[in-house]
Amino acid sequence: MKVLSLAFPGFTFIDLAGPLQAFSMLEGFESQIVWKATGEVASDAGVSVNATQTFETAWSDPDILFIPGNTKALFSLLSDDETLRFVADRGARAKWVTSACNGSLLLGAAGLLDGYKAASYWYTHDSLAQLGAIPTSERVVIDRNRVTGGGMTAGIDFGLTLLGLIDGEQKGKLGELLFEYAPEPPFACGRPELADEQTVAIARQILATLMPLEAIPTPGRRNRIG
Repeated sequence: MKVLSLAFPGFTFIDLAGPLQAFSMLEGFESQIVWKATGEVASDAGVSVNATQTFETAWSDPDILFIPGNTKALFSLLSDDETLRFVADRGARAKWVTSACNGSLLLGAAGLLDGYKAASYWYTHDSLAQLGAIPTSERVVIDRNRVTGGGMTAGIDFGLTLLGLIDGEQKGKLGELLFEYAPEPPFACGRPELADEQTVAIARQILATLMPLEAIPTPGRRNRIG
């Protein structure tokens, strides 16, 4: 079970760590972390991972292609033709094309979500439509071989869901128990519809500087990767 994960400079650490922890329970699990060059790739949390492969040496036919999300670092990749070509190429041959948080934007920019339902971080959810996807609000969205998770912590839900899809429900249940995954959010405001107006307003003000929605390709200027 070959899991190929993109790790770009500045990626959101929990987006990668949560799903990979679940994927590590897959029967026959193997992992490659890929970026343009091998070596350390810094996350946004002061933790680095080791890119073991480059775009040229990574598996050509992974079982799972996985894309984590981020803010400015992810948005900069939406117009990076080298990265988009790589994602499009591996996504065309992967058995499962997946993402957590707004990593789905990169899948969409690479042309891999045309006509597919998909999830994203709440702030970028509606922008999926600009990239050919059908925005869906569920925490984990499964549409054929596309499996996408919502924002950050939803990566654990996403990872366990995919574990159950591939290795069976009992394996998914076992993973959930071994993770002791029984969340009890301390403030119960993890979605804008659950939070008070002041908190939402502050969050939107912060995110407006971190996630430049104007950088998301519109249908008229969208990257088409051949």
